[in-house]
Amino acid sequence: MKVFKLSVWVKLVAWFLLAAFGIKLLSLMTERTERITNSPVRHAAKLIGAGAVYGAPPVPPPPPPPQPEHRPKATRTTKPINEPLELEQLLRANSARNWSLNDNCAPYPRFEDLHIENLYYQFTMGGNVSYYLMSAYYDRRLAIDTTPSVVLLGMISSLSGPFERAFCQLWYEQSAWPELVDMERHVFGWFDSWGIGPDHVYPVLLTCPLVGTAREHRVPQLVSLVFGDRCARPCNALRVHYEAPQRRRATRFGVCVKDLQFPTEDMSERFVEWLELMRLMGAERVIAYDLGGQTLLPNTMRTLKHYAKQDGLLQLLPFRLLEGHPKPAANYGLSKRLNEVLMYNDCLYRNMYEFDYLAVMDVDEVIMPLGKLHNWTALVELLDTNNSRNSNSKSESAENCYAKCSLCFRNVYFSRELPQDGTPPASFYMLRHVQRVAEHLDANSAIKCLHATAYVTMVHNHFPLGWRGACGPHDVPTAIGQMQHYREPDIKQTLKEPPPVRDDNIWRFKEQLISNALAVHRQLGWSLP
Repeated sequence: MKVFKLSVWVKLVAWFLLAAFGIKLLSLMTERTERITNSPVRHAAKLIGAGAVYGAPPVPPPPPPPQPEHRPKATRTTKPINEPLELEQLLRANSARNWSLNDNCAPYPRFEDLHIENLYYQFTMGGNVSYYLMSAYYDRRLAIDTTPSVVLLGMISSLSGPFERAFCQLWYEQSAWPELVDMERHVFGWFDSWGIGPDHVYPVLLTCPLVGTAREHRVPQLVSLVFGDRCARPCNALRVHYEAPQRRRATRFGVCVKDLQFPTEDMSERFVEWLELMRLMGAERVIAYDLGGQTLLPNTMRTLKHYAKQDGLLQLLPFRLLEGHPKPAANYGLSKRLNEVLMYNDCLYRNMYEFDYLAVMDVDEVIMPLGKLHNWTALVELLDTNNSRNSNSKSESAENCYAKCSLCFRNVYFSRELPQDGTPPASFYMLRHVQRVAEHLDANSAIKCLHATAYVTMVHNHFPLGWRGACGPHDVPTAIGQMQHYREPDIKQTLKEPPPVRDDNIWRFKEQLISNALAVHRQLGWSLP
C-alpha cells in the first residue's frame, strides 16, 4: 500500500515537471516568432516584396531620433559658396547623364574641365581678357529690375577690353537642358584713376538678365560663362546662391568687414569692445573674411571663434587673395585694395535678402548716432521721416525720388596721440579715447555708409559704386551721426589746429558696454568673475 502511494506521487511530480517544461518551450517558440516577425530584415522583405532573398545582409535598425543640441545663433554657411569638394560631387553625380541642349550644344560642365585657381576662383578666357570667377547669385530685387538676374562676382585682367560677347549657360536642378542667355553688363569696382598696373586683376560684376527665358522665376543651380559661341563646352561652373527673403517687421542691420590681418598684435580686447559696440548699435551679424595662415595671433583667433561659434554675432568666411596672372602683382598694397572690393561685394550679395542695411567698416571705426539717437534703427527712422531730396544725389531730377541708396557719415579722427581719459578700464580703447580732432572731413573724404540692400548693386570701401531705383548716397548731417575713426589723421597738423575737442558721445553706452564686454572676458578666462 505504501509502495503504491509513493509511485502515485512520483508520477504526479513527473507530470507536473513535464507540463512546466512544455509551457516554457511554447513560450520560447512564441517569443522567437515575434522577434523574426518584427526584425528589420522581415520589414525590408515586406517592402521589397518579390525581390527579398533569404540570406540577404541584415538591414540596420533606424537611427535614434536626434537629441537636442546647442546651436550658435548664426545659421548661415561659413564655407565658400563654391566649395570645390561639394561642387565636384554635384558635377560628377550628373556627368553620366549626358545632359545638353542638344547633341552639339551646351554640354553639362565636367569637373575635369574646370580651371580652379587659388582654391576659390575659376579661370576662363574671353578673347585676350582673363576672368577669375568666384561666386554667383540670384538677384530678384524688384527695385533693381522687374526681371530676375544671375550675377557673377570675380576679378578681370582689363578695365578697358575689348570684351568678347559672352553668354550664361544656366542649369536647373534635375533638368536635362540649360537656358542660354546673354551676359549683358560688366560693372567694375575700380577706376583707372585709383591705380592700375601690370599683372593686376580688378573686381567686376557680370550680369545675366533672365528676361524671356521659360524659367526666369526659378533659381538656377549652376551657371557657366562662355564666350563667342553660346553652345561652347564650359570650363567653369558656379553654384548659384540664393536665400529666400524672410518676412519680418524690424529693420535689420549687418556689418561687412574686410580680411583681418594682425600678425604681430593681440587684438582680442579691441575686438571684444568693437563687436559689443556693434551689437549695441543694432548689428545682428558681422561678416568678416579670414585669410588663414599666420595673419592672426592664436589668442585673437580664439576670441573670434568664440563670437563665431558660441555667440553667433560673427560670421568668419575663408578667403584667399588673388594677386594677378600669370605672376603676382608687384604692388602688393594696390592688389590688397582691389581684393577688398571683392570681399565687400561678396558680403553684399550674400546678405542682400537678410538685412535691410549693410555697413561697410573696419574694426577701428564706428558709425555713431548722436543726440537722443541711441542706435542705427532710431537714426534710420529719423532720416526716413525727413524724406527730403539730397542735394548730393545723382538722381535728384527723378520724380518722387525719396528712397536713399546709402546713408553716409563724415569721418572724424580719434587719435591715440591725444590725451586719454583714465576712468574706463584699460582694456577699453575706444571708451578711453574721447579726444578728437576738431573738424570732420568733407562729404567726399573717407566717409562710411549704411547701404540699403534693396537698391545698391555695387559697393566700395567708402561709398556705393552702383544703385538702381533710388537716389544717390545721402550726406547725413553731423548733428545726428558721425563716423568715429580711431586712428591717426593723415594731416598731422589737425592734432593741434584747430584745438582738439572732447567728444564722449560713446559714454552714453559706457556702463552697458563694459558690462557686456567683461562678461565675454570671463567666458574666455581673462579675468575672475
